[in-house]
Amino acid sequence: MGTSTAASAGLGAGVLPHWHAYAKTGRDVDRAGFPYGQLLDGDQWLAKPRDWIAATLHDEVAAERWMKEQLAAYPPANVAAHGYAHATLNTRLFLTREPHRDVWAHYWDRHGREVLRLLAPCPRPIVSWALKKTPVECPETRAQV
Repeated sequence: MGTSTAASAGLGAGVLPHWHAYAKTGRDVDRAGFPYGQLLDGDQWLAKPRDWIAATLHDEVAAERWMKEQLAAYPPANVAAHGYAHATLNTRLFLTREPHRDVWAHYWDRHGREVLRLLAPCPRPIVSWALKKTPVECPETRAQV
C-alpha cells in the first residue's frame, strides 16, 4: 500500500516510505525551539535528535491510526479549532493521495495545553520548486550527533 503511493509521489523505485511521528504537549511545544513560522515544517522535525521520534510508521493505516489515537487522547477545547479540524479532515487524504505532505495537528486541548502532533514522511521527496538541493536525511539512518 505505501510503496505504490510513494512511487507516484516521486520518491523513487525501491524506496520504502515511512512516517516519523512527533508529539509535543504543553510547554514542550515552546521548548522545541523552532524558528518562527516553521513549527509545522517536517524538515525541521526530521533534523531534531532521534529521541524526539514518538513512533515510526511503515504504512498509511498505521500512521492514520496513530494520529487518531493522539487526537482522541487530547480532546480539543473546540472541535472546530483549525488545527484539530485540519487533522481530522485531511489525515487520510494526505497519507494516501499526497504522501509527500506533512500531516499535522496543532490546537489547544480542553485542559488549556498546546498540543502538536506531526507525521513527517520519509524519505523526503526531491521537488523541482524546493529551495534546498537535497532532502533531509532520515533520522534513523544518519549518524548520531
